[in-house]
Amino acid sequence: MLVEAGTADAIVAAVTACPAVASLHGGGLRRTATYLPGRLVEGVHVDDDRVRVSVVAVQGVPVAQVAEQVRAAVAPLVPGRAVDVHVADVQVTHPPAPPPA
Repeated sequence: MLVEAGTADAIVAAVTACPAVASLHGGGLRRTATYLPGRLVEGVHVDDDRVRVSVVAVQGVPVAQVAEQVRAAVAPLVPGRAVDVHVADVQVTHPPAPPPA
């Protein structure tokens, strides 16, 4: 499937605007990306029937809430396609407290 750059860019903008999302994530062993002429869009993969989005969540937000926000933001941009959300990591803003001595 040929993905229009505008669709991939709109998905990136919608996902990164979600308060529960710290950033997109390109993936590890199974890369999540859209290949466009001359560039790569990390964290978003668009197929004919679904969109995969891989994100880094904000610390303290339940994974279900992250997925819900991302799906709600992306679904109107890709009507008729399922939106799969992968929370690949969590952005730690405060390191955990050391265990008591």
